[in-house]
Amino acid sequence: MGTSAVAGTVPAFATTLPIFDRLNNVYGYDLQFRSGFEAQFAAVAAGDDATTDFWKAMGIDELLGVGRAHIVFPRELLVKGVPVLFPADTLVAGVPGDVRGDGDLLDACRQLKEVGYELALEDFQPDQLDSPFLDFGDIVCVDATTTTRPQQDALCEELPRCGVRPLIRNVDSPKQYEQAQESGFWYFQGEFFRQPVLRPGKDIPTSKAHYLDLLREVHKPELAYDDLEHLVKQDVAMTYRLLRFINSAWFGLTQTVASIRHALVLLGPREVKVWASMLVLRELGEEKPRELFRRCLIRAKMAEALGPRIGMEPQAPELFLMGMFSLVEALTDIPLRRVLEGLPLNQDIKMALLARGGPFGLIHEVVENYELGRWELFSQATAALKLDEAVVPGLFGTARKWADEAVNSM
Repeated sequence: MGTSAVAGTVPAFATTLPIFDRLNNVYGYDLQFRSGFEAQFAAVAAGDDATTDFWKAMGIDELLGVGRAHIVFPRELLVKGVPVLFPADTLVAGVPGDVRGDGDLLDACRQLKEVGYELALEDFQPDQLDSPFLDFGDIVCVDATTTTRPQQDALCEELPRCGVRPLIRNVDSPKQYEQAQESGFWYFQGEFFRQPVLRPGKDIPTSKAHYLDLLREVHKPELAYDDLEHLVKQDVAMTYRLLRFINSAWFGLTQTVASIRHALVLLGPREVKVWASMLVLRELGEEKPRELFRRCLIRAKMAEALGPRIGMEPQAPELFLMGMFSLVEALTDIPLRRVLEGLPLNQDIKMALLARGGPFGLIHEVVENYELGRWELFSQATAALKLDEAVVPGLFGTARKWADEAVNSM
């Protein structure tokens, strides 16, 4: 069985969870397979084709784009040398648990290290500072939920002396992230970057208020080009980004667009709403990790693509906006209801975002739960929609590519 046939018959139900460095840039992605990595690998390997490109056959290239894939290999696969079937320059091989006393596993890890693979020890505990893994490993992963703050401080002081970089998992709030930064961790994984730092009762900052005003103009039922042009021109940076964006390869125009009015006329009302919303959300989230904005675009494109598959093709533009606004609270640090109340968006969009209800609610559930790897909830939502869930992995990969291209063009 060839690679393409294998890839077609073994859909990769998997998602990527970002790992950030100290500057909020993505260092790599945890790959989360619904059936588990071992089962997915076995399904592809069952094709018994010595030429199989496992990286592609397992759909990892579609999932990843750029960055490293952090994959935790079961002990048996590590001892068999399975990681060498994957490219060393884009893989961090995770090693499960305590390796003390496991000579075969340690030998396998040393061999991987010698041929250029980066290794990470999972579930590292404070009493493992005598682990032989520290002699050749690259990263150790500490769980925020099973270690105390003093233990984390001590590990961050000691581990770099051993030549390894500390990573902390399950950092699920901005406060935990701030503390982990103070402790000295190098890498951070968790839901913290999706969580807003809400300031109830406080006025919206002037800079953000301007962009919210622009969003209100963009989403008026009858788009007033004159008003929109005036608003955009007031922001020199926005004007520059718009013109650069329109003239990028993204749009493939054969003529140079030199003015805001020209751009608005060329794009038309629907595209204006798309580009303006994308650019404005990017500005609103300027101080946030770039990955957060990228996730907005992935959700938007996935939701849009799901529309035609469940009889909602006419609503595809509104589904796109729903996906894009689904993380606006985290982008702006403004309560979601407060952001949405001033925007003349379709009520179906607001109902889905605020209450997971209405005709768009289940689509929102499918997109969000797939992205977060909440597989049981994902299956429940697809069943309720009578949607063939096998189409979703491909939509995720396509949306990821589209989002990467959009972010690069912007």
